[in-house]
Amino acid sequence: MNEETPADAPAERGSAAVDGAPAAAHGTAVADVAPSVADVAPSAAEGDGALFAPPEGAQSDRIEPALEAILMVVDEPVPVGLLAQTLGCPVDAVTRALRGLADDYTAAGRGFELRQLAGGWRVYTRSEYAPYVERFVLEGQQARLTQAALETLAVIAYKQPVTRSAVAAIRGVSVDGVIRTLLSRGLIEECGTDPETGGYQFRTTVLFLEKLGLNSLDELPALAPLLPGMDALDDVIAAS
Repeated sequence: MNEETPADAPAERGSAAVDGAPAAAHGTAVADVAPSVADVAPSAAEGDGALFAPPEGAQSDRIEPALEAILMVVDEPVPVGLLAQTLGCPVDAVTRALRGLADDYTAAGRGFELRQLAGGWRVYTRSEYAPYVERFVLEGQQARLTQAALETLAVIAYKQPVTRSAVAAIRGVSVDGVIRTLLSRGLIEECGTDPETGGYQFRTTVLFLEKLGLNSLDELPALAPLLPGMDALDDVIAAS
């Protein structure tokens, strides 16, 4: 399989990023100017209150426009708790406003939609307009992940957190170069060290969930139906 779009470049046609790509391009939000939401204060606690008062001059009946302004500049899905904290509004009220905006965009047939993915909310282009976005941004240049990179990514996704040596043992080949590629694309990240070996461990990122259109790792398909039957396994063992 060919190489997938890097994290800082648009995704190819048919990928999860095209089917619900971020609004400015496949892989970027409407405006890619805000800092990562992971660097902002923790999410507000679920419930009726907020952590602090709304900005001076803010109006309680302007939740939707305020949400739209924020969602235009984020570069990854924003948790509803953080939005509630920023607006100084109850989490339930912000959730209702987000769902209302999503319904309004769909009813109006807008070229973008508001979706809840990877534990947060973000604006994405609609899949039916992906060819226009692709023509505007890609200019015929498409980079996809190799088969080796996809296999390595699958191992990490299902075994995470996992060390480089463990991935290499499963695949039977060195994965140093592939790991570097996946790190540079923002699909995986380091997450501490293994207590027994001291080796760095890796896990998938929020961008990985976005590309696959998943809200959490629990939505990954089960492996059992994809495994070969015992007869096929016996043939493989006999041939080796």
